[in-house]
Amino acid sequence: MPPRVEKKHSKEYKVREIQKNLVKKARLKKEYLKVLKEEGYSAPEKKASEAKLSFREKRERNAAGNRQKIDEKKELKKLRGQQQREKTLQRQQREQERLKEIKEKERQRGLRSSKVTQRTRSGQPLMGPKIEDLLGKIRADDTYTK
Repeated sequence: MPPRVEKKHSKEYKVREIQKNLVKKARLKKEYLKVLKEEGYSAPEKKASEAKLSFREKRERNAAGNRQKIDEKKELKKLRGQQQREKTLQRQQREQERLKEIKEKERQRGLRSSKVTQRTRSGQPLMGPKIEDLLGKIRADDTYTK
């Protein structure tokens, strides 16, 4: 008769494996406690387990814990929403400031170009505004003012 082949994914196989692991853990624990006793150490004390809770009490505890988790999640979601709104508000403010700066630069450029392109009655360019513009650029530049 051929040896019996077990299916690794069957329920019986899994039950047998769990039982083997439990027996192995119990044996190792027993050996460990024995060695501790031989070495002169005291065995660790077992924790006093709580009395068995009724199904209703367990359900109430779980419900209370779940409510607390849900409340925490809601609070986190609220905080994320506030942070998101703050970020978008800051982004919009930066964009508005940038647009203001661009408009101001355009206006300054227009004023400068109107001064520089002035002409006399006979059509000759005025040199005074051009020279003043160049002097202003030199004064604004840090390399010449040190």
